[in-house]
Amino acid sequence: MKTEKLFYKNQFLSSCKGILTEINEDGVIFDKTVAYPEGGGQIGDIGYLIREKTNEKIEFFNTTKIKGRNIFLEDFPSIKVENLIVHHIDKEILKTLEIGESFIIKIDTEKRAKTTLHHSGLHLALMVLETIRPDIRKSIVGAKITSTYGRLDFATENKFSKDELLLIEEKSNNLIKEGLKIVTFPHREEKEALYWQCLDYCIPCGGTHCENTKYLGKMKVKRKNIGKTSERLIIELSEIEDFIKLYL
Repeated sequence: MKTEKLFYKNQFLSSCKGILTEINEDGVIFDKTVAYPEGGGQIGDIGYLIREKTNEKIEFFNTTKIKGRNIFLEDFPSIKVENLIVHHIDKEILKTLEIGESFIIKIDTEKRAKTTLHHSGLHLALMVLETIRPDIRKSIVGAKITSTYGRLDFATENKFSKDELLLIEEKSNNLIKEGLKIVTFPHREEKEALYWQCLDYCIPCGGTHCENTKYLGKMKVKRKNIGKTSERLIIELSEIEDFIKLYL
């Protein structure tokens, strides 16, 4: 039985009712959830569960996905869909729960909102970077998106120069000020295989995203040396309160 992913239907949903369908050593699985699991470099949601029969409030400190169906699509990375989503809770509490119980699942909306913005901001920075280094996407070897920063790791000996960083930052902030539309849409053969698009720039991505660059506030771009043949690009956003309010 897969978990229904309500965040794909409406990412601004901050809570939902779920029926407990499975308990494993890490946490609990519901028939549906608003909590986004770790994936594509994006951290998993945190929040709390309200046990309806006792009104007990239970913290979940991470969200991950397990199992699923492998898919292989043309011009799209290999991914798993129809996963089960695990809400990680204290192991002692697990022993007290029963299959079939009803819970209210509530995410930390501020952390989700900030993570969402850093994910969209990272794509925007990559979009600009590819106008400077057209083949750079092929060298991406890692990514991390949190509520305070987004980063991409590249397998390259060609370090980012100060001028390149300033140019990425300047062009990204100009695109933010333009208020450009951002859309996500599914692959024609699989609804859980999603794309992110701004202008004519389109890349595969199943993360959570804002719908306009205007919400990204102000971007700061920097680099970090992580080895002779590796380079890290980091973005940080500020002035993003308007987007956070959409969840509250």
